[in-house]
Amino acid sequence: MIAYIKGYIAEIGKDYVIIETSGIGFKIIVPFSTLRELPHIGETIKLHTYLHIKDDGFQIYGFLTNNEIDVFEKLVAVNGVGPKAAVSILSTITLDELYTAIKTGDYKIIEKSPGVGRKTAQRIILELKDKLINDAYNINGDDSSSDVLNALLSLGYTKQESLSALSGIDCTDAENALKQALKKLMK
Repeated sequence: MIAYIKGYIAEIGKDYVIIETSGIGFKIIVPFSTLRELPHIGETIKLHTYLHIKDDGFQIYGFLTNNEIDVFEKLVAVNGVGPKAAVSILSTITLDELYTAIKTGDYKIIEKSPGVGRKTAQRIILELKDKLINDAYNINGDDSSSDVLNALLSLGYTKQESLSALSGIDCTDAENALKQALKKLMK
């Protein structure tokens, strides 16, 4: 498995980027969220990657953040959702919109994505409702995560604001996690 590719950007397409490293150009399919955050051609970048192997070849999918690739991997694990549909979802809606849609059961938000129908959107919600919300925000029921979340709630932040602020923060050190979350919320 290829965990990531680091190199310089040789080309940017409408749904891909070519990264050259050690004289090899890797064509990597990326969602729009990653595409719009890419630096300029010639600059160095590191993309977290997912290698999809199929009968007629293979394709590499890339993401700027661990959060994006984690969500992508959870989406492709849903029956009937392939890498193209998962990239379509991540290109059409933000991670926060996806979390909200799954949490509230609003399949219409997910259904906006090209190639994703109502049944597939409903299946995504059904299969990922518990798994995605908790995992994506590192809120897994352990005491330190719950303590940080409760501290933010007691300070008057909404649950959605608090969960978004905790996204990607390691909550094993509750005091440090709270400081990092408050910095995000103060921006």
